[in-house]
Amino acid sequence: MTKQPITRYYNFGVTFRWIKGESHIAVKRGYVCEGRAFVVIQQSPYEVMDRPDEDPQNDKETWVTTIPVNPAQWGKDRYFVNTAREWAFNNPSLVDLRKRTDT
Repeated sequence: MTKQPITRYYNFGVTFRWIKGESHIAVKRGYVCEGRAFVVIQQSPYEVMDRPDEDPQNDKETWVTTIPVNPAQWGKDRYFVNTAREWAFNNPSLVDLRKRTDT
């Protein structure tokens, strides 16, 4: 199980997950949180599936793809969200553009 901080962005029917220090964002089908428990700050209109038995460091078989990123930008929310959104709009066959959480 990773000890690194993880950030997630849920949109377009997929989870964009970025582990601190990694040079890619993993894209996973559905809205999921794997590994340790997480805190919900604001209730969302969509369901996030908790997958406590999945190890974020060893779950490549659950990825749709990865998006290359600059690890030095980790923690910059706008960079993360903008990168994920740009990728989604450029890859509509891999996401559901009708399942927007940011509208």
